Amino acid sequence: MLVRTTSLFLLLPLLGLPTGCSAPAEQASASGTSSGESDSGETGTTVGGSETDADSDDTSDTADTSDTSTGPEFPPVTEPGPYAVGFRTFDVTYTPVGEQDERTLEVSVWYPTDDVSGTPTVYAGLVTRDDVFTNAAPTADGNLPVLLFSHGNGGLAEQSYPLTEFFATHGWVVISPDHTGNTLLDIDEALLPKMVVWRPQDMVTAYESIASADSQDPLTSKIGDELTVMGHSFGGYTSLVLAGGAFDLEGLEAECMSDPESLACTGIDADLATQLADPRVDVAIPLTPGPSFVFGVNDAAGVADVDVPVMLVTAVHDETTPDSTHGDWFWNSLNGADDRRVEFLTGGHFTFSIACDFDFVMGDGCGPEFISPEEAFPITAAYALAFARYHLWGDTSVEPLLTGDEELSSEVSLVLP
Repeated sequence: MLVRTTSLFLLLPLLGLPTGCSAPAEQASASGTSSGESDSGETGTTVGGSETDADSDDTSDTADTSDTSTGPEFPPVTEPGPYAVGFRTFDVTYTPVGEQDERTLEVSVWYPTDDVSGTPTVYAGLVTRDDVFTNAAPTADGNLPVLLFSHGNGGLAEQSYPLTEFFATHGWVVISPDHTGNTLLDIDEALLPKMVVWRPQDMVTAYESIASADSQDPLTSKIGDELTVMGHSFGGYTSLVLAGGAFDLEGLEAECMSDPESLACTGIDADLATQLADPRVDVAIPLTPGPSFVFGVNDAAGVADVDVPVMLVTAVHDETTPDSTHGDWFWNSLNGADDRRVEFLTGGHFTFSIACDFDFVMGDGCGPEFISPEEAFPITAAYALAFARYHLWGDTSVEPLLTGDEELSSEVSLVLP
């Protein structure tokens, strides 16, 4: 049964979607430097969809890609990469800032492996993946980039596994914690206010459990410096906070005074709110993010503080975090010349999780009137990987995709500042 805990958060049913990885793609080399378009806080210019007008200025959130003399080898972003996928889980315990009690997270990790066979993986006891090998040996290669993925409210770490597996085939280590108390298996509505500040801390803890020099994890020595954050819904919010999104403390205080029972009163710690960003984040890819009001009670102006390139992925028919109060607000507030918006014209909120495989989840992205998950996931993965590679390493082979000169699907419009 689909459960809505509040108008701002969504419980995501986590069940299986029969997708998989095909044979590794042939590698192709690419190198170059990134270049930004004009910067804007307005709606922007749409490529491949309806047009809107925007004035521009010169601010840029471009990551440094000036040194491309030893760029990596790049397979096409429209195909799985050359690696097989390993998977494992582990627990990590920490105490959130300002709390007395410890918090234990189960962390899922996808990673590239050179193994060609192994024990099939079963996600959450529900979904069997024959081509994902449990506890496989990590690849012999090193300097692997990291993708941190944050699940939606009432979801699980594996809820968007077609995306996380895809990144692993391209040589990424993907780290995704279950946000304890906010998953399909243990969601507690009373903890929602706490999750506003716990979730970003969960992500940092999960990352450091592998990436820290003190870690004994077998992947630690292989981890590179590149860090991208991605998340869906409440996880999209989480990724924007990690990337530097600022809380609207004045607006939240005013809302708290008018409604003492609101999330603004029970969940926002003004001192902690300024400590949640992680300066190691290079790129952010929020998928239908929410709640927006934390960044601005009447808009989402606080995301203007994000100073890394952002690819915002939204859906025209999203009913949970609709464009009118979320997608457009976020986009209008982003002010980086290199920011991009990928809008699914026939998508909804569930388009970016695996929930749509089940008949009892209908609407908001699920149903014959929407783009199918089988089509949506590869498109999302291709744009996300292209955006990350362009800003991390200056991969010019993907530039036509990010300027709109190349179109993957008529179901998607690309919006530039």
